[in-house]
Amino acid sequence: MRATSENSPTTRRARKRGGFTLLEIIIALALVAILVSAALPYLFDAFANGAGDRASSSLAEKASETRSIAIESGTNQQLLLTPTGIGGSPLPSGWSLQIKGLNDNKFHPPERGRTWEFTRAGVCEPLTIRIVEEGRGGRFIETTFDALTALPIHDEQ
Repeated sequence: MRATSENSPTTRRARKRGGFTLLEIIIALALVAILVSAALPYLFDAFANGAGDRASSSLAEKASETRSIAIESGTNQQLLLTPTGIGGSPLPSGWSLQIKGLNDNKFHPPERGRTWEFTRAGVCEPLTIRIVEEGRGGRFIETTFDALTALPIHDEQ
């Protein structure tokens, strides 16, 4: 009996090589799982930092809005400072507010009834606000506000 080209060992091997083996699929899935598990902490950190950045921007907008109201109305305005927010704008869950005034030597939670004063000329008390994420390594976002403009001061590094 003569071997035809269809029955030759090389042709049979070539036909079998068309797909992936179960072992190759398992290895590929294991590598994907390792990469995903390594990326998850960074993804969660990005979401947490995004929430803190949005809260910080919201507080800066609230200060600017209050300053504008004080100038337009010609009356002094106040923003209530609490450990959970500023002027009715709450912080995201898991974040708290700390302040440091001009004569303070360290950050502290705002005392009960503490307000941030804006004069009718738009001048405010110089204040540094720190938004602290609780329980995650003490990460925080710190913003210092200019007394004349109530705008955040960005330090050049």
